Amino acid sequence: MQSHKEEIKLFLNQYFIDILFISETHFTNKNYFSISRYKLYYTDHPGGTAHGDTAALIRETIEHYELLKCEEDSILVRSIKVKLFPYEITITAV
Repeated sequence: MQSHKEEIKLFLNQYFIDILFISETHFTNKNYFSISRYKLYYTDHPGGTAHGDTAALIRETIEHYELLKCEEDSILVRSIKVKLFPYEITITAV
């Protein structure tokens, strides 16, 4: 995924993306990236190996907060609650 960072930055800017979920990131707690003006949330495989995994990039100007995540051998889940006046929506990557 690190090799795709510049491609992702270009995509976010070109298409004015506010929220991007990514699957199969292969991130670990030692191997991930950040993109300015975005908050990164990601799941790690419990074994610490770089396979599977999910991530969410959310523009920092969007009011949101992280919900509980699930990092099990058989499933990785990341959920974010986004506040869109007057509602809140939950978005999830599995």
